[in-house]
Amino acid sequence: MSGRRGVGFTDISPLRLNRRRMPRTAGILRLVFVIAAILAAAQWIVPAGARLILNAGQLYPTDEASAVTDALVPFPAMSVPAWLTIATGLIGMAAAAAYLLVRGNAAGDDAAYVSLVSLMMFGLFPWAIAAFDADPTGIIWTPGPDGYPIGWHWLASPLALVVLVLGIVTAVRAGRARRREREARRRARDGSTA
Repeated sequence: MSGRRGVGFTDISPLRLNRRRMPRTAGILRLVFVIAAILAAAQWIVPAGARLILNAGQLYPTDEASAVTDALVPFPAMSVPAWLTIATGLIGMAAAAAYLLVRGNAAGDDAAYVSLVSLMMFGLFPWAIAAFDADPTGIIWTPGPDGYPIGWHWLASPLALVVLVLGIVTAVRAGRARRREREARRRARDGSTA
């Protein structure tokens, strides 16, 4: 461990191992998590952009194409397979959980970031990606009278709650450890001045 306080996602490069500031294993896990989060975001952003441009603004099956322009290609312009979203989520959440466990109290500064990014990228985004296309095998339907069954992209998303709980536990434990350390320093300082 680096022994340096405040080392976290907020003050070190997200796309490097940062060997001088964190252990190699933690750096690798952190890098895998960040790359998986970027890929998870791209799985929604890229198809949404393609559909906005090529399908005249029609993102979801129940939307209508823009009356201003005609669709350049038939709907849907681009889709993401469920296995890709599920695999990305599982890899990202496994890396996030392992990072929090390997770093322990040293991950206290990163716990909120890792937890919230996991919840968004691997917990919420898969639902939006799943709703991109109607899937006749889907068991969950979109709300409303024109609802349709969505894909299976969401299958791994409940595991984001595990990362959230690990992040909360890590942050609380790190906070308690810092408090104990401050109290010990204060007692040592008070004892030396007495």
